[in-house]
Amino acid sequence: MMKSSFATVLLLSVLALLIVTMDISESRVLVRHGNTQKEPLEIVLDQYICIESRVPIVELFNSAQAILPNGDTYFFNDVGNVLLWLGRQKEPEKIVVWVYAQDTERYVLAKDAWYSRVEITPMGYGFGAYEFRLYGTSDYYFNEVQLFALRGETLLHPMVNALLMSNKL
Repeated sequence: MMKSSFATVLLLSVLALLIVTMDISESRVLVRHGNTQKEPLEIVLDQYICIESRVPIVELFNSAQAILPNGDTYFFNDVGNVLLWLGRQKEPEKIVVWVYAQDTERYVLAKDAWYSRVEITPMGYGFGAYEFRLYGTSDYYFNEVQLFALRGETLLHPMVNALLMSNKL
């Protein structure tokens, strides 16, 4: 009897704690509508939520934005997230994707950017975008890194991580 009542009180306490700490504010942004110019929007840090990982975007580095043909803009905290999300869309060629370039610190079209595979990123995929090619650092095209992401060849894979870090891949 004592054990079951203690377990019930403990369970109710944990549930109450989860409810109290839950962020249900309406100031969080998951998608913005009406971006018909298909230009990157200004992100307010800690207010915009990554559509893929459902965490707040806390820095612009490695962030991305995807704009659908109807003007809906989705936000991502990691380039790897946008690559995986894009792979699940029905018509990815109609979606405009912007990535935050680490060298110029501004958004550039994802298809025009160069990519590195060994960056420290929020979700650990390792893809970093650059506006200009840096030989030995950013040597990959958009289609290549998208294929790497879809095949799971990211820093999250232990063997790929070891090969990339030892410069053997």
